[in-house]
Amino acid sequence: MDADNFLKILGERIRAIRKSKDLSQEQLAELAGLHPTYISDVERGKVNASIYSCYAIVSALEIPFSDLVSPYVDKKTVELENDFAAMAGLIRKMDKKKQVIVLSAIRCMIAAMDSADI
Repeated sequence: MDADNFLKILGERIRAIRKSKDLSQEQLAELAGLHPTYISDVERGKVNASIYSCYAIVSALEIPFSDLVSPYVDKKTVELENDFAAMAGLIRKMDKKKQVIVLSAIRCMIAAMDSADI
């Protein structure tokens, strides 16, 4: 993977996680101690963020560093990972009762697919 592709994927991942946590770019920038324009540039893959800037971003997002830089095989995988992050954000916004129902439904669907060998 070339640098431009990597930076684009990294930016897309940051954006998806930020949105899943219902944060604006300005809020993320404040939490990370970075400028909002810089966050925008990182999310668009326009700058090569330093290791420290990435550390500040993952700390602000409260995620492991590995979640940000784990290798992605192809565009479909990136899209799925971003969808997972977005769904997690939607579930986090629910009250506890709804969270329990949604997670229970997901577990049942997974068990049904496993037993059907899908």
